[in-house]
Amino acid sequence: MKGSLPQPAKGVIARHVAGETVLVPTRVNVATFDNVYLLSKVGAFLWQQLDGTRDRQALCQLVRDKYAVPADRDVDADVDTFLTELDRRGLLQ
Repeated sequence: MKGSLPQPAKGVIARHVAGETVLVPTRVNVATFDNVYLLSKVGAFLWQQLDGTRDRQALCQLVRDKYAVPADRDVDADVDTFLTELDRRGLLQ
């Protein structure tokens, strides 16, 4: 995923429900809720930043700045995991 500019896949809708961010891919059967994803607070923040203009490094810096992450905390691995999971589930293009 290095060097890529991640952005949401077409047909994935983010909705805020009761203070939570939920991703709903409209291309699959959502009646069973098997393909509906609940994001953490940081995940929701990252999702909002996925506009196809920021690479992984820029996303990591945004997380560091927004959440005042201590210098000894490696956010890169967390961001990589998040992006990998989104990609694995078909939520990125």
